Amino acid sequence: MSESAITDLRRELEKARHALVDAQSHLSAHAHMNAALHCATDVFFSPLHAKVTAAIAGIEHTLTRTEQGTVTGPDGRRADEMARVLADLDRCEHGRHEGDGCAGCPSGISPGNPHLPPGTVIGYGLHGSQIVMPHRDAKHDPVAWRVQATDREERP
Repeated sequence: MSESAITDLRRELEKARHALVDAQSHLSAHAHMNAALHCATDVFFSPLHAKVTAAIAGIEHTLTRTEQGTVTGPDGRRADEMARVLADLDRCEHGRHEGDGCAGCPSGISPGNPHLPPGTVIGYGLHGSQIVMPHRDAKHDPVAWRVQATDREERP
């Protein structure tokens, strides 16, 4: 989904949230009025008030999750933290990226992760597509991490 579409959806959610907050305030005042009318010591809120409150909480949760730079996965982890882990998979045992200078490597240039050379299958997608370790120049391209079923014969 494009960033402009997300911005538009966030704007519409903000409008809905404001309308629901006003409805919640009205329902709350109505419940207090009924309690005062009947000289009740307790205020009982309607089921509609509870549903409006839950909808507001859901909207606020969605707005929080879609803030710029704070997109989270299903387990609550931030997507940028996961991207950093993926970007580090090509480091050698001395902590240098593949192709970078490394004083600890015999040639002076880091060969990268010896356990995950480019082209190594590291997992599978939902529909059986292979997830592979991409070459250094393509590691920031999400498409380079996936191999479709038709591309499998071309990969080593």
